Amino acid sequence: MTQDQSRSDGRIATRGNLLTPAYLWFVGQKKGRAIALAAILGAVANLAFPPFGVWPAMAIGLSGLLWLLDGASFEERVRTAVFARVFSFGFVYFLIGLHWVASAFLVDPEAHLALVWLPLIVLPAGLSLILAVVMSIGFRFWSDGPGRLVTFTLALVAAEWIRGALFGLGGLPWNLPGMVWEAGGAISQTASLWGIYGLSLLTVLALVSPAALADARPQGTTAMRAAPVLVAAIVFGGLWGWGSGRLAEGAPGAPGPLVRLVEVGVPQSWKYQPGVAEQMVRRFRDLTGPDDEAAPDIVIWPEGALPYYLFEWPDALDAVTADLGDRSLILGLVRREGKKDDEQRAYNSLAVLNADSSMRGPLALYDKHMLVPFGEFTPFRSLAAAVGVSTLQNLAANGFHAGPRPVSVRAPGLPPLGPLVCYEAIFPGLSPTGADRPAWLVNISNDSWFGGGAGPHQHASQARYRSIEEGLPMARVAAGGHTGMIDAFGRWTKRGLPADAVLYGEDPEGWRSSVVDAPIPSALGPTPYSRWRDGLFAGMWFSLLFIRVFFLRPRR
Repeated sequence: MTQDQSRSDGRIATRGNLLTPAYLWFVGQKKGRAIALAAILGAVANLAFPPFGVWPAMAIGLSGLLWLLDGASFEERVRTAVFARVFSFGFVYFLIGLHWVASAFLVDPEAHLALVWLPLIVLPAGLSLILAVVMSIGFRFWSDGPGRLVTFTLALVAAEWIRGALFGLGGLPWNLPGMVWEAGGAISQTASLWGIYGLSLLTVLALVSPAALADARPQGTTAMRAAPVLVAAIVFGGLWGWGSGRLAEGAPGAPGPLVRLVEVGVPQSWKYQPGVAEQMVRRFRDLTGPDDEAAPDIVIWPEGALPYYLFEWPDALDAVTADLGDRSLILGLVRREGKKDDEQRAYNSLAVLNADSSMRGPLALYDKHMLVPFGEFTPFRSLAAAVGVSTLQNLAANGFHAGPRPVSVRAPGLPPLGPLVCYEAIFPGLSPTGADRPAWLVNISNDSWFGGGAGPHQHASQARYRSIEEGLPMARVAAGGHTGMIDAFGRWTKRGLPADAVLYGEDPEGWRSSVVDAPIPSALGPTPYSRWRDGLFAGMWFSLLFIRVFFLRPRR
């Protein structure tokens, strides 16, 4: 395929520039080679996310995929070629991005190893199917010029929004394209305006703009081809400047109460072994420390701090509350309601306790609203049971029940807090707002399920985006993950450090305890995103669609 070939005979014409050989090579890939190349691009794109943060990798992955779709036009079965290339890209993209899900199936391999095909095959295939179907629909409106960049962006972001709200089951908005910008950095601050979906829309459009430097248009100067890249650079330069100014301005007001964040560091696979529960109680008490003059007013333990029904274990509840004194303890626990076995409902909860809670019960409770499919509940339970699929946790035989949508948790001595239990921190717009807007967010999590790979890094980054969107500080305590205090701009103010053995005693062998003492940073006023949620994003998406339809019409 040469540069002087014309579209009039069904092939490509393109003016020569430095990218022309690469473009012609991509477009010239056929069938199996094109599908394999799409898979490689999906792998490359993952380098843009934490802990790597190489955002140009996403530009390479998406621009290469767009060029492969240009080449699909010259296959005998165009729609099949488009679907196969996008599906291949998506399968590897989601497989690598969500590889940590398989780690949860290895915690108890005797019970769950046989089901590891679910996260390694079914999950990436299902998410790839969404992307391939939506992109195939978008390809009906493909064109030679820059309009196809807009078509590609609209289709990809629509697919991302769909997978984030999948079938009312909560979806899986993990590693959205806007996440390539470091949380707490200048560009990430724009999520306070239009949320992570709005930032993802702008990000995809900008990162595919290099694809216009070499395309199938026989006409046009180099400057015209460079226009999308120049516009993207100007827009993101403006976003960086606005975000830098926001960070420089800082948050008004004084810090709030001092908080102690406590994580004992026990490996997930140890938690149900004989004698470990009692050892965990003792270690949590040691790390929490006595209620003396230097003690923080608030103590937070992670999700599932004690993976047992604490309210049904009086000795442990007495031990947990005995030394609290005037302090409040926020922790994750499991609980159940109902006396008869067939009527019982189990909940994954956040509770606020004080010294009297062993006698009078918790000061406040929040039951997790967004449950993890197959981790905490089983979708299509009858069908799943027929093939031997059950939930990964072993406390509630029929899985947990979902609580109502989050509201601010209020208890004496605590600033009103917005609860986010583990998985809930990946969902934008879940925090209470309006008159019920909290003073801070509390994210308790059990990232021990994620293994030691990229999962905990990415989970923490997504949690930090919730602070940016809401303009609220966050205390985050994650078993096996990233623990620390986050300000209203998504920046760590203090990170988890290994517990001082002199102060707290030695860790049991194999444990990695950490303790953080930090004041609650001051909050910002309500952000545009906290007022309008995804309204600005929707306006941006439909405005871009309007531009595509009326100003960048297909010319095929």
